[in-house]
Amino acid sequence: MFFGGGKKEKDEQSVDNTSQRSSSTEASVISPLRQLLDAVNMSILPHDLRLSSITQAAGFFDHRDRLTHDNELREGAANILYQKLAFALSLSSTSFEDQGDTINRLRHRDDSADHEVGLLCSCLEMVHRASPDAIAATWYDVGEDILPILVRVIERPFLRLSSSGKTSRDLKLAVQKVTKLLAMYSLVPEAKYPMVVCPGLLTVLVKVIDTRNLNRVRSHGPSTGSNGVRGASTGVGLIMTEAARFNTIATLTNLAAAEENRITMLTTPGLVDNIARIVQNERSEVARQCSALALMNLSNGDKNHVPEMASELLLETLVTLINDDLPETRRNAAVALFNVACADENTLRVARYKDGVILGALLEIIKNDDADDSRAEAAETLFNMSCSDAEETTDRMANHPGLLENLADVLHSPRASIDVKLYCAATLRRMAEIIRTPMMSQGPLLSALVRAASWTRTSDIAEAFDAHADPAENRLAMAEHHGLLNGLSGLAQLSSGGAESDQIKDAALRCIEKLARDEVAQNLLSSNVGIMTALTQANRGGDGEEGSPVHTALKNLIAAA
Repeated sequence: MFFGGGKKEKDEQSVDNTSQRSSSTEASVISPLRQLLDAVNMSILPHDLRLSSITQAAGFFDHRDRLTHDNELREGAANILYQKLAFALSLSSTSFEDQGDTINRLRHRDDSADHEVGLLCSCLEMVHRASPDAIAATWYDVGEDILPILVRVIERPFLRLSSSGKTSRDLKLAVQKVTKLLAMYSLVPEAKYPMVVCPGLLTVLVKVIDTRNLNRVRSHGPSTGSNGVRGASTGVGLIMTEAARFNTIATLTNLAAAEENRITMLTTPGLVDNIARIVQNERSEVARQCSALALMNLSNGDKNHVPEMASELLLETLVTLINDDLPETRRNAAVALFNVACADENTLRVARYKDGVILGALLEIIKNDDADDSRAEAAETLFNMSCSDAEETTDRMANHPGLLENLADVLHSPRASIDVKLYCAATLRRMAEIIRTPMMSQGPLLSALVRAASWTRTSDIAEAFDAHADPAENRLAMAEHHGLLNGLSGLAQLSSGGAESDQIKDAALRCIEKLARDEVAQNLLSSNVGIMTALTQANRGGDGEEGSPVHTALKNLIAAA
C-alpha cells in the first residue's frame, strides 16, 4: 500500500507538471497578441506613446488569416480598439456654436489626431476580417454601444468641411474603414434594427453617398450649399472615397432587407434619391447591383404601407437599371417597378414618365428579355397598373403604341413562361373592361383580342370579349371588326375539356348573345358561318333552354332574318 501510494503521488505530480508545461506552451502561443493588446490598452499618455503602440498594432493585425482574426476578436481586440477610438475622439473633440448663419470651430484640430483616429479605424477593420460568427459575437458584445462612436467618426470630415472648406486624407480613410465595419455589422440580423434607429447614423450615411452634380466639392466662400455644408453646392459624398460610398450602399442595402426598417429609411431625407444617384454616377457595376437591390427592398415598404416613391429621379434610375446588362439587376429593377405600381399615385407617374418610356421598357422586357423572372415581373407590373383606379393611367396604357397587340402576341410566344402569359391575358381582359367606343384605343384592343382568340389556357380572353360587349355602344364595332366574329366563334365551339373549357365556351356564347341585341350587328352575325354553327351546336348540346344566352341569340337572329 505504501509503495502504491507513493507511486500514485508521483504520477499525480507528473501530470501536474505536464499540465503546467501545456499551459505554458499555450500562453507562449497567444502571448504576442496578449502583450500587444495590453500595451495598446495601457498606452494612454503622452500622445506619441499611444500612437506608437497603435502603429505597432496595425502592423500586427494587417494579415488575411481569418482564424487568427477570429482569435483576436475573442481576445478582446475590438473592445480595446474601440475604447482607444473613443478616447482619441474625446481628446480631439470639436465644439460648435451658432453665430448667425455660420458654424465656427472653437477647439483644437490637429492633423496628428486625425492620423490616430484613422489608424485606429484601420486596425478595427483589420481585426474584423474574421468569420461571420466572430463578427456577430463582437456585435452582441459591444455593437449598440459603439454605434455613436462610429457616427462621430463619419461626421468628422463633414464638420471639417463646414468649418474650413477642406478635409484630409486621414479623415476620409477613417470613414472608409468605419463604413466597412458597418457593412459587416449590417449582415448580422440582430444588428439591422438598432443600426437604423441609432441617432444620426442614417443621416450621415446619406451624406456619404450624396453624389449630386458629379463635381468635386469646392469652397465658394461662406455660403451654405443645399446639402447643408458650407461651400458645397454639389454632393458632399464626392469628397469621400469610392470605397466608402460602396461600403455605405452595401450597408443600406442590407438594412433595407429588414421589413421593420423600410419606412424609417424611406422617410430619411435624401436616402432614396442618393441611392438612385449611385446608379447614375458610380462606375462600379457592383454598386449598381447593390443600388438595384436596395431600391427593390425599400419599394416593398411593409405590410401596412405601400410607399409613394415614384420621383422623377427614381423612375429615371429604374429605367436605367431595367436595361442593365446583368439579368439580376434587371429583375430587381422590374420588382421595384412592380412594387412602386402597387399605389395608384405611383402608377400615374409611371405611366406619364417621359410619355410612356417605362411602359415601352416593360413591354420590351416582356417580349425579349432572356430571363423569364424579369419578364414575369414586368408582365405583372403592367397588370398591376391596368387595375389602377386612376383613369389617366389606364388611358395611357391603352393608347401606348403597340402595347395591346404585343401582349396578345406574347400569348403565342414559345419563349414566354405560363406566368408571363397569364399576366398578359389578364391585362387584356382588364383593358377590355374599361375601353369603350369611341376611344381611339378600341381598334387596337379588338385587334389584340382577335390575335389572342386562340388562348384557351384560361378564360381571360373569352371573358374579355364578353366584358367588352357589356356596353351597348361597343357591340357594333365588335361585330364589324375584321376577324373578330371568327375568333369569337372558335371560342364558342371549344370542345368540352373541363371546367376551364366550359367557362371559355360560356363566356363566348354570352358575348354572342349581347352582340345579337344590336339590330345592325344582327345581319353580320347571322351571315357568319362560325357564329351560327356555334349557336346550333350549343343548342343541340342542351345549352338552348328557354331564356339561355343561346336561345335568346338564336331568337334575335332568326327574327332579324
